[in-house]
Amino acid sequence: MDKLTTGSKSLDELLGGGIERGILTQVYGAFATGKTTLAMQIGLLNKGKVAYIDTEGGFSPERLKLMAEKRGLNADEVLQKFIIFEPQDFKEQKRVVSKLKTIVNERFSLIVIDSITSHYRVEKNKQSLNVELGKQLQVLLWLARKYNLAVIVVNQVYFDSNSNSLKPIAEHTLGYKCKDILRLEKLSRPGIRIAVLERHRFKPEGGIVYFKITDRGIEDV
Repeated sequence: MDKLTTGSKSLDELLGGGIERGILTQVYGAFATGKTTLAMQIGLLNKGKVAYIDTEGGFSPERLKLMAEKRGLNADEVLQKFIIFEPQDFKEQKRVVSKLKTIVNERFSLIVIDSITSHYRVEKNKQSLNVELGKQLQVLLWLARKYNLAVIVVNQVYFDSNSNSLKPIAEHTLGYKCKDILRLEKLSRPGIRIAVLERHRFKPEGGIVYFKITDRGIEDV
């Protein structure tokens, strides 16, 4: 089963060859750790169409175009691969995820939802939301298996006072469905980030690689 390259040799090695098809991969971290850049880059570098659900307004066609041009790729062709959805609230996000069942087909290699919890965190009734979140994840998993494509679930973090650390939002709901989990963090050195493998189907947990964010996107340090 061919995996989707991240464009980073060290990150691909950490992930056992790249982003797996047929499962959900969660990528989480604080603001400006490279989550969106990584998701866009994976869509940019791999064959097949990309369904990109942008809930935060973070997807930038200009940024994608620059990344493509810096890598010697045809920017217009790259942009045409991406189908962008911009749900404005959690209810609309539910409709968009359901709508993917009528849009996605064998020509797609990737679905991104960036992020799955930005609308979730402003809603009040978390118990019913967790049920709905689980249903959305189940649809995404069904699509991943049916069309042998990769799904990247981008997630935000919150500060957990009990553990005195940053935790992924809706940790248990997402953790139940996502087989691979990657955490991105900032370092004090400008532009340098780390990726930590928190869970993987066959690789040992806790592996760490360093990467940098440039005009090309994400690159090895």
